[in-house]
Amino acid sequence: MTNVYHATPYDLHTIGFYFSTYDEYLEKSATHTNEFGQHIEEYEIQFIDGDNAALFKAIGVNQANLEQWFDDFEGMNPEDAVKAIYLIDYNGCVSDDILSQLEDVCLFEGSALEYTEQYIEDTGMLDEMPENLRYYFDTGAFARDLVISGDISEVEIGGTNYIVWGC
Repeated sequence: MTNVYHATPYDLHTIGFYFSTYDEYLEKSATHTNEFGQHIEEYEIQFIDGDNAALFKAIGVNQANLEQWFDDFEGMNPEDAVKAIYLIDYNGCVSDDILSQLEDVCLFEGSALEYTEQYIEDTGMLDEMPENLRYYFDTGAFARDLVISGDISEVEIGGTNYIVWGC
């Protein structure tokens, strides 16, 4: 799907224009004038339709970083987009540093308890414990401890719960 954007001028004497690529934006903005023939220089960039709207908003796309949006972020896969939103919204990362930090973020879709249950199963953590004692292991308490200690973080991005940790 092709994303659609709108350049809304701050000049009240003209209307904006739609665009889908950076080149199209440059072409239209270069010749855009108001009703008095004056060249328009400043726009609010709006996301109209397409993919990665939440990432567009998190980055705060504007004229200054529009080219970077098209070069680095517009076509980002959904998992990396969630990682980027996490880095911006929860770690205060700036858009220039996001790409270098994406590999440092691991995601699990679900709750802390679900993550902990999967972690215990994947690592075989309880395998060395006698079977009759395994039933006394409190997975919920272990999940809470992982969150409290900062080993994992619970976040909600785009209405979906994620567990995030650094690899």
